[in-house]
Amino acid sequence: MMVDKNEKIIESEDKDGKVVKVLVKNPSAEQYRDSQVEYNKAFRIALDSGALLRQKISDHMVDQGIWGEEKEKKYQKFVEQINEKEEMLKAGGIKLSEAKEAALKLRDLRNNFRDLLAEKNALDSNSAEGQADNARFAELVRVCMVNPDTGQPYFPDQQAYDSQTDQPWVVEASGELANMLYGLDPDYEGGLVENKFLKEFKFVNEDLRFINDDGHLVDSEGRLINEDSKYIAYRTEEGKAKQDPEEVYFVNMDGEEVVSVKDEEGNETWVKKSISERKPFLDDNGEPISSEEKSDENTTKPKTKKRKPRVTKTDTKTV
Repeated sequence: MMVDKNEKIIESEDKDGKVVKVLVKNPSAEQYRDSQVEYNKAFRIALDSGALLRQKISDHMVDQGIWGEEKEKKYQKFVEQINEKEEMLKAGGIKLSEAKEAALKLRDLRNNFRDLLAEKNALDSNSAEGQADNARFAELVRVCMVNPDTGQPYFPDQQAYDSQTDQPWVVEASGELANMLYGLDPDYEGGLVENKFLKEFKFVNEDLRFINDDGHLVDSEGRLINEDSKYIAYRTEEGKAKQDPEEVYFVNMDGEEVVSVKDEEGNETWVKKSISERKPFLDDNGEPISSEEKSDENTTKPKTKKRKPRVTKTDTKTV
């Protein structure tokens, strides 16, 4: 099947690991009109069921203390700080170490700002417009996810689509369609000012994970980690230079070797290797002693009563 510039075939999997190919295409004018019908239906149903309009949602959030003057000031402060750090990185003219610190601060600011935005938009999907938007997008996803072998939509109706929305291939295809419809940049994170700077000066790799000068994965403070973000070290400098997996061992944040141990219920925990197996305690002479030996030592034998000497007639004095 021929694919034009407004289409894309993705290869994903279902919950059972079976490969699924999906042709994702931009909707036609007719499909847009049909999705607007779904929007109107959902909007009316939402209003009839008591859903608030977006503006009313905003007023409700203020009335309920969910969003108010204090959080609005916090919102504006984030915007100012983010703009300030972005300008520092764009302008240059400062020490590289200061620029790196600014980039890391900008990362934190942006993450906290997103949390605040999520709080502000928490009720939006419950508004009448929010529910209608979701219905329109669901209809577009349904008609624009096509089987590349047959050219037909995977789902004949909305009910069929709703029953499969948690399938990995449906989620991935939906994301791809959202990128097409709303011009979302699939490499949005990589295009952020702070991440472009960090990549340019090799503080992070292409996956935006921190690396050191030798290309090892590290945390933000330069401590070695593996792909699973566990702290590691190498037995030898040669092993470290070659990044030899046979030389790797796990450590805690302080660089002390740790090992995995399991309790009687099979739960795993990490402890310092030095205490993973308890060494025996010593007696006063420096010799190992067990709790059994100590118990035996403390056990006292029952005392035998002294028998009084038996007095015989021959022992008595004659008066």
